[in-house]
Amino acid sequence: MKHDPASNPSSLQDRAAAHRAMALAALRADSSLSVRLKRYNHHMSVARSLEATAEHDSTTSTRDPRTALAWIQSGRPVRIDSLNLRDHLRHVRALAALEAQGGAQ
Repeated sequence: MKHDPASNPSSLQDRAAAHRAMALAALRADSSLSVRLKRYNHHMSVARSLEATAEHDSTTSTRDPRTALAWIQSGRPVRIDSLNLRDHLRHVRALAALEAQGGAQ
C-alpha cells in the first residue's frame, strides 16, 4: 500500500509555505522580468491550490443539522455546501432555529 504524505493537511500547509518562499525568491532571481513573473505566478498558484486542498481536507461534511450545530458550538470549522443562495439561507435558518430550540443536545 502506498502512503501519500500529501494528504496530511499540515504537510500541505508546509508545502504551500515552501512555494510562497520560492515565489518570493523568484522575484529576486537574476533573470528577466518576464521569467521572474512567470516563476512567481506559477509558485503562487501552486501555493493557493495546496492551501485550498488543505482547507477542504480539514473540514468534514454532514447532512445532520444537529451535528453541524455541535461542531459550530465547539469551534470546529463548518462549510455549508449549497447550490445557490436560497439553499444556503435555508441551511443557515435551519441551524438558527435549531439553536433557538436549545441546541444540539
